[in-house]
Amino acid sequence: MLVFLTLISLCGFFLSKYFKLGPFNPFTLYFGVWSAIFVAYAFFQDTYRPISDDYLFIQICVQLVAFFMMICARPFKPGFMPIPPRYQLNKKIFTLIQLALIAALPTFYQMVVDYAGESIFTSSGYTRLRYVFNNEGKDMGKLGYLYTLAFLSASVGVYYAAKKELNKWQTILAVLLALIYAYLTTGRTFFLMIFIFTVTPLAVMGKIRLKTLAVLGSALLGTFFLVASLTSKGASPDASLSDNIASFIESAHSYFIAPFVALSMITEELKTLAFGDYSLRFILSILAAFGLTDPPGPIVKGYQFTPAPTNLYTVYEVYVRDFDVFGFFIPLIFLPIHWILYKQARKANDFCMIIYAISLYPLLTQMLQDQYMTLISTWIQIFLGCLLLISRKRA
Repeated sequence: MLVFLTLISLCGFFLSKYFKLGPFNPFTLYFGVWSAIFVAYAFFQDTYRPISDDYLFIQICVQLVAFFMMICARPFKPGFMPIPPRYQLNKKIFTLIQLALIAALPTFYQMVVDYAGESIFTSSGYTRLRYVFNNEGKDMGKLGYLYTLAFLSASVGVYYAAKKELNKWQTILAVLLALIYAYLTTGRTFFLMIFIFTVTPLAVMGKIRLKTLAVLGSALLGTFFLVASLTSKGASPDASLSDNIASFIESAHSYFIAPFVALSMITEELKTLAFGDYSLRFILSILAAFGLTDPPGPIVKGYQFTPAPTNLYTVYEVYVRDFDVFGFFIPLIFLPIHWILYKQARKANDFCMIIYAISLYPLLTQMLQDQYMTLISTWIQIFLGCLLLISRKRA
């Protein structure tokens, strides 16, 4: 069954290229991500816990539905926006946001240093800061909105610079600010977020070469390695190069393959359903605040040993915990949305271009965990930010 599953996903990937759906289209990316996971698991399955045929059959069904969606999407032309409206960058708002990010940076920096208790440019300080964020429930409060704005500004800045509508120095500043805020928040995935947000518009426009993409990808891996060495997760400054490489590869396994195996273990052990407490948590919390429903129950997420320990269970986990087998098919709802945004982005719709770039983050991190509904508050913030930064041109 694993061979059949892998072949279906690979067929989806190569057919999406054959159909010439366009650069960085959602179907090529979707099948590319899952093909890589299935192939990697096929090579290393002997080192992991066996997964059941029932689980593989469900995954086959999911891939077939996605394949059918791609076949149907090819001739589909969304008609609700036949003539894309013309947009422009609100340069005053963009500049004000940059000034606000610069002005708030010392306060933001001092706050994270206070959390760490020492310099955040040392391994012990950075590890302590990450522990405070992940294990002690600390956050940046209202300052937490800043890094979301920084990441969005980088995406918007790069896009409009490519269109020759923004000077390169403001663009460089936007990317630099985004990288600084990503470092201060200790999240490796934030660097991935910046990479996706900034590269996607260039790729869709056809303004980035494969060689440049490879260089940027190598730089991204370098930042992963840097953060891993600072937090002693997958690398250590005291270890030899060969030991660090081996440790980094082992860590990559736990992020890339282990979640796929861990999800199979979750499906086997699932006894009760949460019916929305996981996937609809944000919405239920808002309704509960107005007294319209009971607050969602506590989230219980432990580690699974595959044998590599992981607390990541792919995009399907929250939906499976809520709706069992039906949960596997819920993330597929987002594929047509990606496709509609992509088609409009290809028609030079600036607003849809940025929203599509943002939407690729949850698509490309499906092998880790759900980022669609789990980060819905972040997506709302970004959408509102787009409304501020991008305005329609007057006729």
